[in-house]
Amino acid sequence: MAMGGWNERVMGQTGFLAKLVASIASGRRWLDEIISGAVTDVEQIAAREKCSVRKVNMTISLGFLAPDLVKAAIEGRLPRGLGVARLCDCPAEWSRQYQILGLPSP
Repeated sequence: MAMGGWNERVMGQTGFLAKLVASIASGRRWLDEIISGAVTDVEQIAAREKCSVRKVNMTISLGFLAPDLVKAAIEGRLPRGLGVARLCDCPAEWSRQYQILGLPSP
């Protein structure tokens, strides 16, 4: 089968899902580090990870995603277009996450 067909789309989707799941995991881990006192602020995480404070803050926001949304991300069941950038903008309140994303509440 020629590249550019089905295989490329599957590999692209797999990479997208891997990035999304890794970002959610990082957000939860970094949030835990702050809560536990392992780090005192997001600047420490940004320096360690060699990224901006903004990226750390946006990634940490993924740590507040509703469990059903996290499960759907891991299983690749989120609707097309719901990636890291869109999920970072979600409010912390789970019911509002579904509302803002236009998804039915569980």
